[in-house]
Amino acid sequence: MTVRSQPLLEARGLTKSFGGNVVLDGVNLSLAPGEVHAVVGENGAGKSTLIKVLGGVHRPSAGTLRMGGRPVVLHSPQEAMAQGIVAIHQELSLAPNLSAEENIFLGHFPRTRLGLLDRAHMREATRRLLDRLSIAIDPTLPVGRLSIAQQQMIEIAKAISVKARVLILDEPTAVLDAGRVDILFDLVSRLAAEGIAVVFISHHLD
Repeated sequence: MTVRSQPLLEARGLTKSFGGNVVLDGVNLSLAPGEVHAVVGENGAGKSTLIKVLGGVHRPSAGTLRMGGRPVVLHSPQEAMAQGIVAIHQELSLAPNLSAEENIFLGHFPRTRLGLLDRAHMREATRRLLDRLSIAIDPTLPVGRLSIAQQQMIEIAKAISVKARVLILDEPTAVLDAGRVDILFDLVSRLAAEGIAVVFISHHLD
């Protein structure tokens, strides 16, 4: 019998209320490295709120989060990212006028000893990252010229560039055709094989 790895992320009794409206009620979640979990529910079921609690946007009204067995309290998406938790929302957060490589490293640009942008290092690091994920995109192209599916891939590459250990994907297939969905699933499988835990949010399951 296979022994399950120690949970990477654990949520116990997560509850979130807005005024008198309980949106999440005692949610439990346990993710081990390399696992892919689907969270499926109709619109209004609280999926977006769960993403925002796990991603540091909302503080839970009750319940606890543990990362690697240690209790964590997340006050912001930046704190979640520092713990290795990255959420990719339906509304992508890329800057359309910046290149793919600039978007991937936005907020943590590599610098030279003089503090200048090390563009050569950024380009090489981007190419290595895209090759690792089997993403065939020209990193110098402005993101605004890429398809929605390609922009999703850049968002995922951006998450991996900050060493995400838990990746939360919010309705990632909603705007993709069947062929693009298969490409996305292949990428998720590769991430899981590297030990990254993935939470896949959807309102339907084919």
